[in-house]
Amino acid sequence: MREWRRRLRRRLWFLFGAALLRLAPLVPRRPGLRLGEGLALLALRLRPRERERARANLAAAFPERDAAARAALLRGAARAAGRNLYDTLTLERRLRRGLVDVAGEATLARLRELRAQGRGVLVLTGHFGCWELLGAYLARGLGGLAVVTGTIHNEPVDRLVNGWRRRAGMIPVPRAGDQRPLLRHLRGGGVAAVLLDQNTRAHNVPVPFLGRPAPTAAGMARLALRLDLPVLPVAIARRGDGHEVVHLPALRPGDFAGPAREADLLAACNEALGELVRRNPEEWMWFHDRWGDDDRDAAAREGTMT
Repeated sequence: MREWRRRLRRRLWFLFGAALLRLAPLVPRRPGLRLGEGLALLALRLRPRERERARANLAAAFPERDAAARAALLRGAARAAGRNLYDTLTLERRLRRGLVDVAGEATLARLRELRAQGRGVLVLTGHFGCWELLGAYLARGLGGLAVVTGTIHNEPVDRLVNGWRRRAGMIPVPRAGDQRPLLRHLRGGGVAAVLLDQNTRAHNVPVPFLGRPAPTAAGMARLALRLDLPVLPVAIARRGDGHEVVHLPALRPGDFAGPAREADLLAACNEALGELVRRNPEEWMWFHDRWGDDDRDAAAREGTMT
């Protein structure tokens, strides 16, 4: 009975996702953006665990702001997430019409310069703004973009999402899968994007992020050092009715030496991500357990029960 319920639940999620991808493009953009905002604000009210986690994250990241300012920032982040959800769901339609509202030519030019130096490039990014739109934009401008992704533990939904990414020009590479295609892509001068701003429960190294030690997946730094790849921090943010793509100076593996070079490069990556968050705090996903606080709370609860 339990297995039957699990399969049914997964099937329903697949049908829900497929319906969203089909129906969202039928909604005009302005009503769609307002609908996305409304749904996100409703979710903020109905999901107390995520709401309280976001409040705690904002309090730790911005202790200089008072409670009212942080509450306004949280609501702004929810509204931005809703708008970005709509833009994500209508990505294919917008690709066909051209991404005229994305100003990222300088970032594309910088990536081409780095790629012209004879090696691949790693794009360091995170869950900023409409990050799927960023991936599609870079893939279109570069003639392809490998994207290191997590695996959705619902195979039909995972196939649906990654098929949609492929149609947008991205090349999904599972984080936990065979890495040889990614290595070939990079050694051939390709560009790969890694979202480094989540606690993935992979091989992590605790390095500071927004002022607090955060478990950070070490694979990206290891890959950059192994292949001597430049790392370009990139983010996307809303600007009026459109989006803006920005980048920071590239991180060079040769600038990091000594036995702690991997941790030092990771710390530099997190510092760059932190700067991008502070530039547009409403555009980052504060609802995620980035610092592993939920894990520590769970461990503490288990300790009191034994």
